[in-house]
Amino acid sequence: MKPGFRGTSVISVITLAGLAVACSGGPGASSLAAPTASTASEVSHGLELTAVAGSGGGSVNVSANARGGEFTVNTRDAIHVHGVTPNTVLYVRAAADIGLPGGQQTDGVCQRAALGQFMPLNAFPGGPGATIETSAGGAGATRIIFGVTNPFISDGGSLDLVIRLVDALPPAIPTIDLRTACFTQEVK
Repeated sequence: MKPGFRGTSVISVITLAGLAVACSGGPGASSLAAPTASTASEVSHGLELTAVAGSGGGSVNVSANARGGEFTVNTRDAIHVHGVTPNTVLYVRAAADIGLPGGQQTDGVCQRAALGQFMPLNAFPGGPGATIETSAGGAGATRIIFGVTNPFISDGGSLDLVIRLVDALPPAIPTIDLRTACFTQEVK
C-alpha cells in the first residue's frame, strides 16, 4: 500500500478472502446487531469503536507503509479501548466483504458482518490472533503489523469491513462487543 492511500482500515481482514465465504460467527453471533452502516472515505485514523454489548469505547488507527516486499497491502495499525471491564482479554476480529459478486464487495452494507462472519486478525503476518488485555482501569491497546497479498484485492480495489473486539469467542455470546461502523477501504 502506498503512503497516502485513500480509505480506511485494512488491518488483517484481507486474509479472510478464502475463509469468509464458509465461516460462521457461531450461535448467537448474528443476534448482535452491528452499528449502522456508513461508508467512510479519506479516513484512516480515529475510526470509533462503539459498544454493541457491555460498555466501553475506543478507536482504530491505520498507518500505511510503502508498498514493498512480498505483500500487496502493508499497514501498521493501533487499536485503543477505554471504559471496558478491568482485567479482561478482548479478541480482535473482523468481517470483510472480500470476493462478493455483483458489487457487494463495496456497496457500504457489510454483508458478512451482518451475518456474524467475523474472523481473527493476526498480530503480525503468520502470527497469533491479536488480543488486548485491559488494565485495572479498563483501558488497553494493541498494535498490529499487517501484510497480505490477496487475489481479490489489488491496487485500486476496495472492500467493506467491520472491526470487532469481543471478550468471548463462538459459540459463547460476548458480554463485551465493540465495533466500528461499516466502512469501505480502497487499496492504493
